[in-house]
Amino acid sequence: MAKIGISVNSTTTRKVLKALSIFGGVQVITILCSIVRTKLVALWIGPAGVGLLALYNSTMEFLSTSTQLNLRQSAVRDLSQAKNDIDRQRLMAVVRTLSFVLGFCGMVLVALFCSALSLWAFDDTKHWLAFVILSPMMLFSAIASGEWAIMQGFDKLKALARSSAFAALTATVAAIPLFYFLRLKAIVPVILVFAFANALYAMIFHVRTPGRRYTSLSTAFAQGQPMLSLGLYLTVSAAVTLLASNIFIVYLNRSFTAEITGLYQAGYTLVNTYVGMIFTAIAMEYYPRLASVAVHPRRCEVIVTHEIKIALWILLPVIVLFIVFKSLIVKILYAPTFEAILPYLSLAIIGVTFRAVSWCMAYVMLARGDGRIYIVTEVASAVFYLALNIPLFGAMGFDGLGLAYIAWYAVYTAICYAVYRYRYHMRLRRGVWPLLLLVLAAGITTHFICSYLNI
Repeated sequence: MAKIGISVNSTTTRKVLKALSIFGGVQVITILCSIVRTKLVALWIGPAGVGLLALYNSTMEFLSTSTQLNLRQSAVRDLSQAKNDIDRQRLMAVVRTLSFVLGFCGMVLVALFCSALSLWAFDDTKHWLAFVILSPMMLFSAIASGEWAIMQGFDKLKALARSSAFAALTATVAAIPLFYFLRLKAIVPVILVFAFANALYAMIFHVRTPGRRYTSLSTAFAQGQPMLSLGLYLTVSAAVTLLASNIFIVYLNRSFTAEITGLYQAGYTLVNTYVGMIFTAIAMEYYPRLASVAVHPRRCEVIVTHEIKIALWILLPVIVLFIVFKSLIVKILYAPTFEAILPYLSLAIIGVTFRAVSWCMAYVMLARGDGRIYIVTEVASAVFYLALNIPLFGAMGFDGLGLAYIAWYAVYTAICYAVYRYRYHMRLRRGVWPLLLLVLAAGITTHFICSYLNI
């Protein structure tokens, strides 16, 4: 057990657990707000409403990622490596200027191409006005992302946590009457309200600086070149990933029904968003710390191995409990009509084990600024996602999607490990693989026991 364990008394572990506690609490608040929002959509609008929400959200996330050049992630790397106050002030002004300009350009583009976006997402042009209304979301999202990157890069995690928590609470309170009175017509305004709340509280809790808040465009693009270069690679990678997700959602919507789309999105949200809060919380502290030592392979090895072990130990009870209580979770978070996704949940949650390992290794590529290889890995991941999901869903329904999720992340883990081992000449230290097998065994055993007992 000593080989696969971690020391809870080490400085690094305490720092990670502190960040996890801060953002774990924020994630709980965010999830509770999401539960309320999703529950209202499920009860007042039904699976079709969840599917429509998924279509708008996935399309806007794809556009937001594409137009913002993923400054949210690329800026954290440069900010965490700043050596003094002058560098920090300069970088903050650059990030804020770039965020505003890119967000404004994205807003204009969405408004101009509203009919094309409607045709892409819904196979008609009737929803063009919805995209015009949603276009300011691009600016709100960019402003919030820029401020969040600054907070994360400068280790202002409490401010970032407060910003996220207050935004979620405020937007949820505003969403309740909208859903009650407008029902299906409330979906577009609610999405916009959430984007606005994120930008508002990001500005309220922003990192103060004695210097200028913004800089000139020429200075911003000249000094922000490293961020933009890495961001461009990340944008292509993220756009490919979101495009694959959007393709599959559109495929479900066109080949089956909006209800099937809503059911899938509900299950995917449970596994990736609710369980994924663990990764989100850990990443807030992990990514800047990894970026600060990116040029030292041995120190990177220690950090990555330690992070994988923490993630797996946390996931061990989460996976077991999730499988056992999956039916209750669906009833609480959604409605009995969503129980068709139970086979998917029981299998996909096992795949989260591979996701934890691959996630920790993939961050090394970002920390080192290796944008090209990151594109290769993410494109490969997107290809396997579609290549597994479409045929397995057609053959086995939601059971097939669960198996596809496991296979998808198993393959992605192998890809990330190949890059980690042979491109960067680093290795995962003792204890990772036995711990991985332990968590997998626990998840698989629980799945078969629950299937046999029909729970």
